[in-house]
Amino acid sequence: MKKVWLPTILLLLGFLAWRWYFPPQAPQISTHAVPGKNGDEIKMLLDSMDRVSGFPAQEAYQTIGERPLFFSKRRPPPPYVPAPPGKKPPPRPPRKIGKPRIQLSAVIIVGTEKYALIKGGKERRSRRVRVGEEVDGWKVTSIDAGKLVLSNGSETENVLLRNYKPVLPVKSPSRKPAKSARKNNVAKKPVPKPAVPKR
Repeated sequence: MKKVWLPTILLLLGFLAWRWYFPPQAPQISTHAVPGKNGDEIKMLLDSMDRVSGFPAQEAYQTIGERPLFFSKRRPPPPYVPAPPGKKPPPRPPRKIGKPRIQLSAVIIVGTEKYALIKGGKERRSRRVRVGEEVDGWKVTSIDAGKLVLSNGSETENVLLRNYKPVLPVKSPSRKPAKSARKNNVAKKPVPKPAVPKR
């Protein structure tokens, strides 16, 4: 086994030493012109390659730019006109916020602190809020024992505590023992009277 490894290691060391003293040369790009072709002839050749026979002139494709395919009205968008400097765009009207879609699960009162446990809205998980916090764009104005009051500037919304209906136990139907068919088919036999001894 040692006889095989020794020549292999020597060959590898010799190859590395040869590459160290004689590194490979990087390829060089020649910039000389094509023999027999001057600049005008090359330009004419490239121009002839651009023209392909059988197609209409470039003016025939002007309607594609006038009626673009990827617009609903088949008209190009209006050109962009930048706003004059110093003039601010008009403010957008305030977005109308719908009614809060939350449920009041519980009201927690600890001393003077009041908390409401709500569920629903933008956040699906249950969370705890107190007076002054915002819930989906609405502000909590007050928390009472049975309701939560939200306001949105001009509107006010009352969220009542959820009314859990009591769950009554379900009565199971009474099961009567089923009479076997054998007992139903057997006729009742008269019970014999005891014999009275004669005197």
